[in-house]
Amino acid sequence: VVFRDVTKERRLKHALSYQASHDALTGLINRREFDIRLEAAVSSARAGRGPHALLYIDLDQFKVVNDTCGHTAGDRLLRDVTTLLQQHVRSGDTIARLGGDEFGVLMEHCTAEYAGRIADTIRLAVREYRFNWEGSASSVGTSIGVVEISSDCESVASLLSAADIACYAAKDA
Repeated sequence: VVFRDVTKERRLKHALSYQASHDALTGLINRREFDIRLEAAVSSARAGRGPHALLYIDLDQFKVVNDTCGHTAGDRLLRDVTTLLQQHVRSGDTIARLGGDEFGVLMEHCTAEYAGRIADTIRLAVREYRFNWEGSASSVGTSIGVVEISSDCESVASLLSAADIACYAAKDA
Protein backbone atom coordinates (compact mmCIF):
# COMPACT_ATOMS: atom_id res chain seq x y z
CA VAL A 1 0.00 0.00 0.00
CA VAL A 2 1.31 3.43 -0.95
CA PHE A 3 0.02 6.65 0.61
CA ARG A 4 0.59 10.07 -0.79
CA ASP A 5 -0.24 13.34 0.96
CA VAL A 6 -2.21 15.52 -1.46
CA THR A 7 -2.96 18.30 1.02
CA LYS A 8 -0.71 20.84 -0.71
CA GLU A 9 -2.16 20.05 -4.13
CA ARG A 10 -5.72 20.42 -2.83
CA ARG A 11 -4.91 23.74 -1.16
CA LEU A 12 -3.30 25.00 -4.35
CA LYS A 13 -6.27 23.86 -6.45
CA HIS A 14 -8.69 25.59 -4.05
CA ALA A 15 -6.59 28.79 -4.04
CA LEU A 16 -6.44 28.86 -7.85
CA SER A 17 -10.18 28.26 -8.10
CA TYR A 18 -10.86 31.08 -5.63
CA GLN A 19 -8.56 33.48 -7.50
CA ALA A 20 -10.25 32.67 -10.79
CA SER A 21 -13.71 33.52 -9.45
CA HIS A 22 -13.06 36.36 -6.99
CA ASP A 23 -11.89 39.95 -7.05
CA ALA A 24 -8.54 40.24 -5.28
CA LEU A 25 -9.25 43.69 -3.81
CA THR A 26 -12.73 43.20 -2.34
CA GLY A 27 -13.01 39.44 -1.98
CA LEU A 28 -16.33 39.58 -3.85
CA ILE A 29 -17.00 37.32 -6.79
CA ASN A 30 -15.78 38.70 -10.12
CA ARG A 31 -17.63 39.46 -13.36
CA ARG A 32 -17.00 36.01 -14.83
CA GLU A 33 -18.47 34.19 -11.83
CA PHE A 34 -21.34 36.69 -11.60
CA ASP A 35 -22.27 36.00 -15.23
CA ILE A 36 -22.42 32.27 -14.43
CA ARG A 37 -24.74 32.90 -11.50
CA LEU A 38 -26.88 35.28 -13.55
CA GLU A 39 -27.24 32.60 -16.22
CA ALA A 40 -28.47 30.18 -13.55
CA ALA A 41 -30.96 32.82 -12.32
CA VAL A 42 -32.23 33.41 -15.86
CA SER A 43 -32.72 29.65 -16.32
CA SER A 44 -34.47 29.46 -12.95
CA ALA A 45 -36.83 32.31 -13.89
CA ARG A 46 -37.61 30.69 -17.25
CA ALA A 47 -38.48 27.48 -15.40
CA GLY A 48 -40.94 29.39 -13.23
CA ARG A 49 -38.78 29.50 -10.12
CA GLY A 50 -38.51 33.29 -9.98
CA PRO A 51 -38.76 36.17 -9.96
CA HIS A 52 -35.27 37.36 -9.18
CA ALA A 53 -33.78 40.83 -9.33
CA LEU A 54 -30.53 42.42 -10.39
CA LEU A 55 -29.08 45.61 -8.92
CA TYR A 56 -26.43 47.40 -11.00
CA ILE A 57 -24.52 49.84 -8.79
CA ASP A 58 -22.18 52.60 -9.95
CA LEU A 59 -20.28 54.90 -7.58
CA ASP A 60 -20.77 58.52 -8.58
CA GLN A 61 -17.62 60.17 -7.20
CA PHE A 62 -15.09 57.34 -7.40
CA LYS A 63 -12.98 58.97 -10.13
CA VAL A 64 -12.68 62.17 -8.07
CA VAL A 65 -11.43 60.21 -5.04
CA ASN A 66 -9.05 58.17 -7.19
CA ASP A 67 -7.67 61.26 -8.97
CA THR A 68 -7.32 63.52 -5.94
CA CYS A 69 -6.33 61.05 -3.23
CA GLY A 70 -4.65 58.29 -5.25
CA HIS A 71 -5.31 54.66 -6.01
CA THR A 72 -4.64 53.50 -2.46
CA ALA A 73 -7.50 55.71 -1.28
CA GLY A 74 -9.69 54.46 -4.13
CA ASP A 75 -8.96 50.88 -3.15
CA ARG A 76 -9.95 51.56 0.45
CA LEU A 77 -13.14 53.26 -0.72
CA LEU A 78 -14.05 50.18 -2.76
CA ARG A 79 -13.47 47.93 0.26
CA ASP A 80 -15.58 50.25 2.45
CA VAL A 81 -18.42 50.24 -0.08
CA THR A 82 -18.18 46.45 -0.22
CA THR A 83 -18.73 46.36 3.55
CA LEU A 84 -21.73 48.70 3.23
CA LEU A 85 -23.25 46.50 0.53
CA GLN A 86 -22.78 43.38 2.63
CA GLN A 87 -24.56 45.07 5.53
CA HIS A 88 -27.61 46.07 3.50
CA VAL A 89 -28.45 43.03 1.38
CA ARG A 90 -29.95 39.74 2.46
CA SER A 91 -27.53 37.03 3.57
CA GLY A 92 -28.27 34.84 0.53
CA ASP A 93 -27.80 37.61 -2.05
CA THR A 94 -24.77 37.54 -4.33
CA ILE A 95 -22.60 40.66 -4.53
CA ALA A 96 -19.97 41.04 -7.24
CA ARG A 97 -17.45 43.63 -8.28
CA LEU A 98 -18.09 43.93 -11.99
CA GLY A 99 -15.17 46.23 -12.68
CA GLY A 100 -13.75 49.59 -11.63
CA ASP A 101 -16.43 51.21 -9.49
CA GLU A 102 -19.34 49.00 -10.56
CA PHE A 103 -21.02 46.33 -8.47
CA GLY A 104 -23.82 43.88 -9.11
CA VAL A 105 -26.20 42.26 -6.66
CA LEU A 106 -28.19 39.17 -7.62
CA MET A 107 -31.27 38.86 -5.43
CA GLU A 108 -32.87 35.47 -5.93
CA HIS A 109 -36.57 34.97 -5.16
CA CYS A 110 -37.10 38.70 -4.98
CA THR A 111 -39.51 41.02 -6.74
CA ALA A 112 -38.36 44.21 -8.43
CA GLU A 113 -40.42 46.18 -5.91
CA TYR A 114 -38.59 44.70 -2.92
CA ALA A 115 -35.24 45.02 -4.72
CA GLY A 116 -36.05 48.70 -5.30
CA ARG A 117 -36.52 49.20 -1.56
CA ILE A 118 -33.16 47.51 -0.89
CA ALA A 119 -31.55 49.67 -3.58
CA ASP A 120 -32.90 52.80 -1.92
CA THR A 121 -31.56 51.63 1.46
CA ILE A 122 -28.13 51.08 -0.13
CA ARG A 123 -28.25 54.46 -1.85
CA LEU A 124 -29.02 56.23 1.43
CA ALA A 125 -26.33 54.30 3.33
CA VAL A 126 -23.69 55.23 0.76
CA ARG A 127 -24.85 58.87 0.75
CA GLU A 128 -24.56 59.05 4.56
CA TYR A 129 -21.12 57.41 4.52
CA ARG A 130 -18.15 59.77 4.81
CA PHE A 131 -14.88 58.67 3.27
CA ASN A 132 -12.03 59.91 5.47
CA TRP A 133 -8.58 60.02 3.96
CA GLU A 134 -5.55 61.82 5.37
CA GLY A 135 -7.57 64.33 7.35
CA SER A 136 -10.21 65.15 4.77
CA ALA A 137 -13.69 63.73 4.40
CA SER A 138 -15.55 63.18 1.14
CA SER A 139 -19.08 62.15 0.42
CA VAL A 140 -19.82 59.54 -2.19
CA GLY A 141 -22.99 58.95 -4.11
CA THR A 142 -24.25 55.94 -5.98
CA SER A 143 -26.63 55.28 -8.82
CA ILE A 144 -28.49 51.97 -8.88
CA GLY A 145 -30.41 50.32 -11.67
CA VAL A 146 -32.94 47.64 -10.75
CA VAL A 147 -34.10 44.99 -13.21
CA GLU A 148 -36.40 42.04 -12.60
CA ILE A 149 -35.25 38.66 -13.89
CA SER A 150 -38.46 37.07 -15.14
CA SER A 151 -39.47 34.21 -17.40
CA ASP A 152 -39.29 36.42 -20.50
CA CYS A 153 -35.66 37.44 -19.96
CA GLU A 154 -33.72 36.92 -23.21
CA SER A 155 -30.13 36.53 -22.02
CA VAL A 156 -27.56 37.59 -19.46
CA ALA A 157 -26.23 40.18 -21.92
CA SER A 158 -29.67 41.76 -22.41
CA LEU A 159 -30.25 41.68 -18.65
CA LEU A 160 -26.97 43.47 -17.92
CA SER A 161 -27.67 45.97 -20.69
CA ALA A 162 -31.10 46.75 -19.22
CA ALA A 163 -29.57 47.11 -15.75
CA ASP A 164 -26.88 49.43 -17.11
CA ILE A 165 -29.52 51.59 -18.84
CA ALA A 166 -31.56 51.69 -15.63
CA CYS A 167 -28.45 52.73 -13.70
CA TYR A 168 -27.75 55.60 -16.09
CA ALA A 169 -31.39 56.68 -15.91
CA ALA A 170 -30.98 56.76 -12.11
CA LYS A 171 -27.78 58.79 -12.50
CA ASP A 172 -29.58 61.30 -14.74
CA ALA A 173 -32.44 61.56 -12.25
